[in-house]
Amino acid sequence: MARDRIMDDAQDLFSRGQQAYSSGDYQEAVECFSRAIKLRPEISSGYRYRAYAYLELGDRVRALNDLDQAIRLKPDDAPLYADRAAELYAQRAYDLAIADCTRALELDPGRADLYALRGRCHAGRGDSESALRDYAQAIAGDPENAPRYLLWRAELNLECDNFPAAKADCSAAINLDPNRPEAFHIRGTVQQQKGDLEGALLDFTEAIRLDSKHGLAYLGRAVCRFQRKEYREVVADCTSALSFFPKLVRGYELRGSALKHLGDFDGALADLNEAVRLAPAATMPYNYRAGVHYARRDYAAAIRDHMEALKRDPRHAGTFNQLAWLWATCPDPDVRNGERAKECATRACELSEWSEPGFLDSLAAACAECGEFDDAVTWQEKAIAKVTDPMRQADYESRLELYRQRKPTRVDGSID
Repeated sequence: MARDRIMDDAQDLFSRGQQAYSSGDYQEAVECFSRAIKLRPEISSGYRYRAYAYLELGDRVRALNDLDQAIRLKPDDAPLYADRAAELYAQRAYDLAIADCTRALELDPGRADLYALRGRCHAGRGDSESALRDYAQAIAGDPENAPRYLLWRAELNLECDNFPAAKADCSAAINLDPNRPEAFHIRGTVQQQKGDLEGALLDFTEAIRLDSKHGLAYLGRAVCRFQRKEYREVVADCTSALSFFPKLVRGYELRGSALKHLGDFDGALADLNEAVRLAPAATMPYNYRAGVHYARRDYAAAIRDHMEALKRDPRHAGTFNQLAWLWATCPDPDVRNGERAKECATRACELSEWSEPGFLDSLAAACAECGEFDDAVTWQEKAIAKVTDPMRQADYESRLELYRQRKPTRVDGSID
């Protein structure tokens, strides 16, 4: 009789805990489940549902402890392993999560969502081959949720620079469900990286149409518009992105650079100061801010910022290149320093294995500043041989003519 009363009381507490959980009162749910567990510590469901409540309260340690106890009490329950795997994945404990997914799949081989989760874990630990294999299994086994799994695979293909596969996955997801903004966002990112700015703009715009609060789609569109030199539109898109993600460093970098091109140096400096504040250990905010200082003819401040960038990444080829260009071509003759320019340009070329035409262009300018015009011609010809953009090629050829006339470069403008 007493045992029956305990069972009834435990069931009543468990029911009250579920009601509290459903209504969003997670602390009350924890208290009810805890009292039920005291009465019936051998029942796994009390620990399982208390774990859910702990997760809602942000107490992930207690949640994982409860899932561990629930599995000890019910070691053949596939959903428990799936729940713990999801939490372990969230905590980036990928190896443990993979083990739980595998155990759950042994108990319930039809769980396509677990193949997808295990794929995400493999991707997180850098095992792309295993991840792709699991994603394929999930996509084939769960057509209803295939669009989501296709997008996870697209993200992995994008990270691996497999652009055709990433684009194909996004397009397949869009064909199955044309109302997923993330599919357009990822495909837009792929197309932007491939240089298809028009296609990328269309996709980012569609992502924004489907989700007007998609901050990263605004940022992606801003990147495209910056490359098209549509600076006012860049400012508008970055402002939208920052309204949703006010700590988005790239948003401040991009908007600051666009404002510089529009001649709003104070606004540009304010944005790039904020980027430096948010990411003091990063390299690029200092380089972008150096560009604003250069535009304001504060060359000493520009050099200081480039030097700060090198402190954060002593092997950043782009920073060496910008310093080389500044010292080789600065309008202020007191700032120019051919030897330092050549030293920095050479280092930039070494770090990029002599493959970047812009760095070769800077080395040619540095040699010209040192009066080494034969070397300047040689390096400029190598730069021209590697450049593909017609406008840059014309620019390089005009400098080549200067060097043939034994004249150094003078440019009133920094490298972006």
